[in-house]
Amino acid sequence: MFLSIGYSTCHWCHVMAHESFEDEETAKIINKHYIAVKVDREERPDVDAVYMEICMAMNKNGGWPLTVIMTPEQKPFFAATYLPKKSRFGLQGLDDLLTKIA
Repeated sequence: MFLSIGYSTCHWCHVMAHESFEDEETAKIINKHYIAVKVDREERPDVDAVYMEICMAMNKNGGWPLTVIMTPEQKPFFAATYLPKKSRFGLQGLDDLLTKIA
């Protein structure tokens, strides 16, 4: 499962949406290998709180957009904030990550 949590006025949420979620290549990877779930943290603060706590426990930091990847049993094993489409500047890219995990 691929979970993305963000909100409408979040700059990096819009950047990630434009770079990755609107990109045909990335969409194919996500749709082929994952169940994709997009959550607005302002509409579902309860869901955001659960997964932000998980991100903080895994990484000692958090923020938005919040990206969580889970097993089919909904057990989180990866959490991060903004991920660029392609690896750059020492940041792992979303496409590379999703392909490795799939």
